[in-house]
Amino acid sequence: MSIWNDYSIERKVRDILDVAPRRGADHFGRPFLTAYQIAILFAERYREDMDAIGKEIGGLGTGLSHSLAQYLARELSQRLRTGRLPGIEGRFLHGTRLKALKYRSPDGDIMSSTGTASDLSMFRLADD
Repeated sequence: MSIWNDYSIERKVRDILDVAPRRGADHFGRPFLTAYQIAILFAERYREDMDAIGKEIGGLGTGLSHSLAQYLARELSQRLRTGRLPGIEGRFLHGTRLKALKYRSPDGDIMSSTGTASDLSMFRLADD
């Protein structure tokens, strides 16, 4: 079983990443979304898939080493590295002086686990 293929993750992530820049910021191109934001939007839009996959969104204090946010960050990163995700870009938000980011989710607020030495992965659709 492949979560990526069985649940059409690539198509759904592309749909989630299809956001326009806010007015006045279009000179930066499309905005990036963190893996947490992608996971939260996935949970909102595809709740049945989320339940079937059996992963929680993730975040500080969840005790999960394999959350949906971590899964998406890992899969997107690996597929970008091997050229299997044309049209998607990835970057990191450097963790220096970053204590936490707080996200709103359907199930309540989520604090990112950015208090670690890791940088935070972000993704976007490439500009046309």
